[in-house]
Amino acid sequence: MTSDIRSTPRDLLDPEVAEAADLVPFDDLSADVLGNLRSVGPIEVPLSDAVEQSEAVVPGDPEVPMRVHRPKGFDGVLPCVYSMHGGGYVIGSYAMDDPLFDELCPELGFVGVSVDYRLAPETPYPGPLEDCYRGLRWATTTPTSWASTRTASA
Repeated sequence: MTSDIRSTPRDLLDPEVAEAADLVPFDDLSADVLGNLRSVGPIEVPLSDAVEQSEAVVPGDPEVPMRVHRPKGFDGVLPCVYSMHGGGYVIGSYAMDDPLFDELCPELGFVGVSVDYRLAPETPYPGPLEDCYRGLRWATTTPTSWASTRTASA
């Protein structure tokens, strides 16, 4: 006996992710809906004092904002985890990475770098992806500007 099991892409998601995905009307992402989604902004999560956050800008046209998360109490050069926040290049910001890096940077001893790329449809493809690439190049070619010159706070 064979069963006819049919699943949808939604059925393959973790139940919590599926519940969150149901909140976004993917079939009707008009400018109004997108504006409303963006106006909500990231959920405010209290952050610890174990991580020092700093802002940086990759120069160019356009400039690309970056946020660097460095664990306090770690001297010298550290490994780096580079993040392009979720949101499908349409919603979100680098602030979405704050809670994750606040938890993991001190626990695992790395610097977290988040890029705040421009969003579509205002910036069509490949603009957002180019921002992410420029941020990655910055993070891999100029790490001493943020990784080795900072000292631990007592």
